[in-house]
Amino acid sequence: MQQNGSQPQRPGAVPAMDDAPALPGLQLIRPLDLGGTAAVYLYEQEELNRPVAVKVALQGSMDRQTHQLFLREAKTLAKLSTHPCILSIHQALVSDDGRDCLVLEYAPGGSCKAIMLNGGMDQEGALDLGVRMASALYCAHERGILHRDVKPSNFLITDQGLPVLADFGISSGIYGGERAGGLSIPWAAPEVLANRSGGSEASDIYSLGASLFGMLAGRSPYEYAYRARDEDHLAQLILKAETPVLHMGEASPMLAAVLEKAMAHDRDDRYYSALEFGRALQEVQQQLYGHATPFIGEGVDPYPKGDARPHAHTGAIAGRTGNKESGHSWTGTGTSSESRLQPDREAVADHEGNQARRFPGGRHRVILLALILAAVLAVALVWILVVGLPNGSERGSQPTTGASQIQTQQAQSPDPTDSSGPQDLQEGTVPSPTQGQGRYQGTAAVFTWANPDPKPGDSYVWHPLAQGGSDDRGRSVQTRQPTARIDDPQGGQTCISVTLVRADRSMSQEPTIICAVQ
Repeated sequence: MQQNGSQPQRPGAVPAMDDAPALPGLQLIRPLDLGGTAAVYLYEQEELNRPVAVKVALQGSMDRQTHQLFLREAKTLAKLSTHPCILSIHQALVSDDGRDCLVLEYAPGGSCKAIMLNGGMDQEGALDLGVRMASALYCAHERGILHRDVKPSNFLITDQGLPVLADFGISSGIYGGERAGGLSIPWAAPEVLANRSGGSEASDIYSLGASLFGMLAGRSPYEYAYRARDEDHLAQLILKAETPVLHMGEASPMLAAVLEKAMAHDRDDRYYSALEFGRALQEVQQQLYGHATPFIGEGVDPYPKGDARPHAHTGAIAGRTGNKESGHSWTGTGTSSESRLQPDREAVADHEGNQARRFPGGRHRVILLALILAAVLAVALVWILVVGLPNGSERGSQPTTGASQIQTQQAQSPDPTDSSGPQDLQEGTVPSPTQGQGRYQGTAAVFTWANPDPKPGDSYVWHPLAQGGSDDRGRSVQTRQPTARIDDPQGGQTCISVTLVRADRSMSQEPTIICAVQ
């Protein structure tokens, strides 16, 4: 991988053991990965007997200002890591030789890049991955942070077989970069490659769409659709060629259309937000499989409103056995922002002209194309209902790398000492909280509930509801205690929605509604 301002690293390169710093309370185990600006080592926290990945800057902090920027960035990511689909950060420190270090959650399953290079992922698994990563991006965007390097190698697999989004550009923060410090051409949005934007919510959405495309096709979109001679030629294809579309064998027409919109050349034609993209993926899940992965976001419903069909927590994504890319793929150098970053719109003035060039027949041709697309989708839906799903009808007779395979793989080697391990994932059901009670206590509304099947590491996510017990009206709160409190509630009835969350990040299929009435 080529990093901005650094020499390319050999594939599979690892840092030298002698270069690892001595860190208090941590015992060095082995090197994991080497990038252009940072190295990653596996340590063990001595007091907790817990493996952790430590990302170490390859040079010391340049000055106090740069060091403070790194610390602020680390604190921001610590807030992000409370999201179950974002890699956790345990600690930020400086080694004795002046190098900044991040102590991170260790993801032993490696990255989704290994799955992609070994044949890709089935449609059901890719949809599950997409909803989870969209919810992670939504969490970051709501806090004014852009990822800028979304790609399969930054989707890491935890010890529970669940995907988490990693590498929010800490190395760029260390060295004070203002723009994206590293550029992954196969996954980058056209406006980023053309230097019209340093990154935006729209470019993150593009990169996630391209990554899901790659997980299905086994290659990045433009490498799949065209024959690029080298990276420069690939960049030109991304800038000028038509947006690739998956064939029927890789995805259903509905999913192909969703990904095509996410990867639209003009950022104004993409989904407006990661939430909107995630909702589109959930709707495809409902249409094809009758269930959807919950979208985890503060102040938003886990499922699309008005959807009365049953929901089910889909399985996780697992790495392949014998994965040579185990450990972290920590070589990206994207930049994140301290303040709310609005999507760049430099090309807004040219948007109507671009649209006219892309649709030379004018408004009537646009309407005609829309009618043709609707007809094609209708035929595709009839085909799916009558003939069967292209990727799912015979799934039982073919090996997959998505949601169903992880459960089979984990069931082969259960850990009898882990009461929240493979058996829970196999059963796939997390109960909803029970015995909910609400009451007014002084100027506050107080709520309690019970856990019908306690497991180690259980927590709860609750959020206030509007009057009548419907529609969110407040931010979500995560807690390990079965209690909640709302100060100065409005009206004579106050309700909350409560969901049980396991240590493996699986959630109740249905939230529990609890109300306090005066």
